[in-house]
Amino acid sequence: MNQTYNTLNHRWGRVKDFINQIEPKDFWIDVNSYLRKLTKSLIEDTLDEEMIKYQQRERYERTPEHLDYRNGYYRRNIDTTFGPIECITVPRSRHGLFKPTVFRRYQRRQRSVDDVICNVFLRGISTRDVAGALKPIIGTSISASAVSRITKRLDHNVKEFHQKQLLDEYQFLFLDGITISVKGSLKAKKILILVAYGITVFGKKELIAFRIANAESTAACESFLNDLFRRGLEGKNLKMIITDGSKGFISAIEIVYPHAKHQRCWVHKLRNATRHLKKAELKPFKLDVHAVYNAPTHRDAVAAFKRLRAHWLRSAPKAVECLEQDIDELLAFLTIPIKEQFRAFIRRQIRTTNIIERSFREVRRRTRPMGCFTNYDSVSRIIYAIFNRLNSKWEDKPLKQFTQFI
Repeated sequence: MNQTYNTLNHRWGRVKDFINQIEPKDFWIDVNSYLRKLTKSLIEDTLDEEMIKYQQRERYERTPEHLDYRNGYYRRNIDTTFGPIECITVPRSRHGLFKPTVFRRYQRRQRSVDDVICNVFLRGISTRDVAGALKPIIGTSISASAVSRITKRLDHNVKEFHQKQLLDEYQFLFLDGITISVKGSLKAKKILILVAYGITVFGKKELIAFRIANAESTAACESFLNDLFRRGLEGKNLKMIITDGSKGFISAIEIVYPHAKHQRCWVHKLRNATRHLKKAELKPFKLDVHAVYNAPTHRDAVAAFKRLRAHWLRSAPKAVECLEQDIDELLAFLTIPIKEQFRAFIRRQIRTTNIIERSFREVRRRTRPMGCFTNYDSVSRIIYAIFNRLNSKWEDKPLKQFTQFI
């Protein structure tokens, strides 16, 4: 005990000497170098103390009974938050039973360095760019494969995200999917990521859940929504569910949330309708459609659509039919009572799935350089990382207009 106390006193004296020797302007230039030397010396002394404790006798002490013998040293490097510490002398026992607690077997980085790498990855930097971003901080390069191995620690976070209990406070639910390439046995294949995005009664935006599926089928969508229901999203405050027109989601909504109003996305529907138009007809047709969904009331919207139908039925019957077959779902957003000062903003947000498509742009930005994912786990990690960053970004930025429903 006295030996340890004297060692610490000696080290503190060296720190004082260092501070007295350097000029103030050179402090930050030299401090990391000094801290690395000090940390190395402290690690080596700690390892020696652990070896003494393991052998139950002081160094060079001879006792009739002993557990093991010293067998020299070996060298190892470790990356720390102060930078790389090289050639640490680690004591070795003859029987190989001595296990230091300072670092684990084969450990090459301080745990806090791994934490920094994971946090940088969660903030949106790709595995290939993490090394360049962190080299000025930790003083060493880390390969993309090493970053991938480190980020496997996120699997626990992904599992918690999928199992997190949900509060039944969502008033608007947006459902959509995005496709991503994953390596198969013989070639790459497309998989679908089903995504749920919600706005709470407090105006908070949140990417609630995602699930990997082979297709946007009724069975996959129903299973996805059932999982949300079991986790707590029972829909008691749900005013509307907005989708892009997926038949899988439409069928699943009728089963899991049969009492919720359903809104079809105007952007997707208009895209489908204009496929049946000539190029010269696009602009005037879209102007007539704008008059429909920008109408102040549901009755005015129906009247505007009747005028559109009368004008375009002869020249573009398929385009008119495309809108007419889903007109009730397209105009559902006009049936929700909204205060006049918030009406334009809220209706613009809930008549399309654009709000979730903006999140998908971030997913595509991150995944496009990767080309093709190795497996489903790597997909889950990157999607979780993107969603976690966006949710953190939105945490303190609620849409106050949506709180008028409280």
